[in-house]
Amino acid sequence: MEPSDGALVRSIAARADDAPAAEAELCRRFAPRIRLYGLRHLRDQDRASDLVQAVLLAVLQAARGGRIDDPERADRFILGTSRHVAQRMRARDQRTRDDEGLDQLAAPPVEHEHVATAALVRCMGTLDDRGRRIVMLSFNDERPADEIAALLAISAGNVRVLRHRAIAALRRCLDAHPNHEAGA
Repeated sequence: MEPSDGALVRSIAARADDAPAAEAELCRRFAPRIRLYGLRHLRDQDRASDLVQAVLLAVLQAARGGRIDDPERADRFILGTSRHVAQRMRARDQRTRDDEGLDQLAAPPVEHEHVATAALVRCMGTLDDRGRRIVMLSFNDERPADEIAALLAISAGNVRVLRHRAIAALRRCLDAHPNHEAGA
């Protein structure tokens, strides 16, 4: 005899030894129903699949957290969750349709400053070791300040200050030599 939906939900909430099996069984039982609900209300196979995933995730999280008040009525909880998630999906789809014309707008062109590599390398040589290392880790390795701070055994705030100072020093060095334009 198969356990009831309520027994499965209680097992999941209690984090019993059979909780993973109970979660799998609950998903097996309700995934087809949620899919049918999605097909009827969202009218798209992919959206219905998204609904199944979102609803089952929400239901399992609620069950694990003991937030399903009446486990014997898990089917009603799942239907309500399906309804709510489908409404949010339709609202998101509507907002997306309303914004379709925005992709036709062209972004203003961004002017990029061209700097000769040789000039940049020369100016990098004027930085102290720590400043040079922070600039390289920030822009070459694309590491955040927290990671750089851990590597250099300093605070993240100090990394940001040192990076700001190093960039300012590079700017002054490049501005002092007007031949830093592209091709120079």
